[in-house]
Amino acid sequence: MNQKMVVDESPSSNRKYFLYSIFVLIFVQVIDSYSTSFPTLVPSSIIDEFLYGFPENIGASIFAFVTALASVGMYFCAFNTYLSDKIGRKTMLAITVFGMVLVALLINFSVSIIDFTIYLLFLWFFTRSDVWMIYIGEESPREKRAFWTNIILIFGLIGAILAPIVRSRFITETTSNWRGITWLVIIFGVPLGLLIVFTLKDPKIYTDMKDDLDSKQRIISLKENVSGLFKSENRTEIIVCLVISVILGMNSVFRNLVEEAVSSSSYLNQQEISLLMLIGVIAVYLAVILIGVLADKFGRIPLLYIFSILIPIARIMFAIVAFQPILTFPLTSLFVGMSEFGYWGGWITLSIVVMELVPTESRGTGSGLKSFFGAFGITIGFLSTALMTYISNLSISFVILGLFGIIIVPLIYKYLKETKKVDMRDISRLKT
Repeated sequence: MNQKMVVDESPSSNRKYFLYSIFVLIFVQVIDSYSTSFPTLVPSSIIDEFLYGFPENIGASIFAFVTALASVGMYFCAFNTYLSDKIGRKTMLAITVFGMVLVALLINFSVSIIDFTIYLLFLWFFTRSDVWMIYIGEESPREKRAFWTNIILIFGLIGAILAPIVRSRFITETTSNWRGITWLVIIFGVPLGLLIVFTLKDPKIYTDMKDDLDSKQRIISLKENVSGLFKSENRTEIIVCLVISVILGMNSVFRNLVEEAVSSSSYLNQQEISLLMLIGVIAVYLAVILIGVLADKFGRIPLLYIFSILIPIARIMFAIVAFQPILTFPLTSLFVGMSEFGYWGGWITLSIVVMELVPTESRGTGSGLKSFFGAFGITIGFLSTALMTYISNLSISFVILGLFGIIIVPLIYKYLKETKKVDMRDISRLKT
């Protein structure tokens, strides 16, 4: 019995294993961020190939509509992360990586807007699960939880940086081979998945919970887990986080369709658009660094205020500067970067807060529920954008949806409490 305990516990407590797991999770995030970025870099190419017979605003409207349909894939992230509670963090981590590989291969062979939409649905199912964030949250010491999460994000965003660079090689003023962008996921994803299967173990907090009979009995059904979250001591904060997830989800429209919007500007060329998308990724880097440096020191809540306020400001300014001739590229880059800074900073900080509000036995379910409500917001955002673009244009929809970010501020002030000092073991039981 004692020998078995040593075998089970030593990898998670060993610093070399911990650093190795960080290394593997960084590559998971590289593949994840690259896969997440890919669809945001090719809307104009997809519209040109699959919707070439429609006027510009109608093509953009149809693309927004089919993207709303594809966002249904994110609704199942709650089930995906629930399975991480049921069958293990490591198993679901491997499944999400292999899933991204398979979908990238299928997208490469898509021949119509219909099958592209279906494959995009599955891509979002795997990329929005963020099982790695649960994994590192449970492996890290309390005082370094945000630090290690953001280390993975910082280095993992190399994937998001690579995506626009690869785009600039495949999409130019004269050629558009958007399918070539998918091959990086296929080439690197397979060996990464095998590394996870054969070298990682589930976090100790999770295995301890599984070994505990009382906690194990709680992992029975998704319905019971969700119900338990709304009966927990933090139910008010959880509900508010879900509302904020909807608002942030609505605003993901910008990052998914900004490439199409700027492609219609007479004052930007394809090389500048690729560079502009790269600047957006650099802005995400800055947000992640800010979270890593300040979240553990000053708390999560002050950062949520900053990120929420920046979103509507950036959207209004983007609509003003992107389609006028004076300093178009630098000004557009500034406000695209500000928008990405606000959106991703808010989403990442909110993810950390949610992890620190829910019990271990339901942490995967809680993360999935956040993704589910975020997906609902994404669907609302894209459907609204499809309608507004049909009537007007993308920039107007960006501004209107961005203004909803203002609502987040009073929600934070009234209902959310600081979670930076929370010990995850202290919330290892649901309060019923």
